[in-house]
Amino acid sequence: MSPVEPDVNPSVSDTPPPAPTQTAKPAKPTLMARFKTLMLEYGPLALVTNYVIFGLVLVGFYFAIKLGFQPDSAGEKAGSWAAAYAASQVVKPLRLAAVFVLTPLIARIPPVARFIERNKHKWSF
Repeated sequence: MSPVEPDVNPSVSDTPPPAPTQTAKPAKPTLMARFKTLMLEYGPLALVTNYVIFGLVLVGFYFAIKLGFQPDSAGEKAGSWAAAYAASQVVKPLRLAAVFVLTPLIARIPPVARFIERNKHKWSF
């Protein structure tokens, strides 16, 4: 049997790291940072939009389950509201995407825009 030689990989590289280029894109902000920005800009409108969409999705799933939709998961043994809540949590990324898209659109409605401008100083952190 021939002896086995270990791989020799130096822990320190002799080559310098590549210099950052001007075309490098900045890091994408996290979802929480985007939500904080949305809250600072639109205040309670973002929360109201989120809760309205959540309520509509929850009630929609509840009625879908009551009308005969059969979920194939652990939620099928729970009550209709529990199954509807579980299903609404599955579509949470889509709901949040809708909040990020719809909040600025709702804020363009003239009465809503006036409300936001009059009360912006109240929720500035």
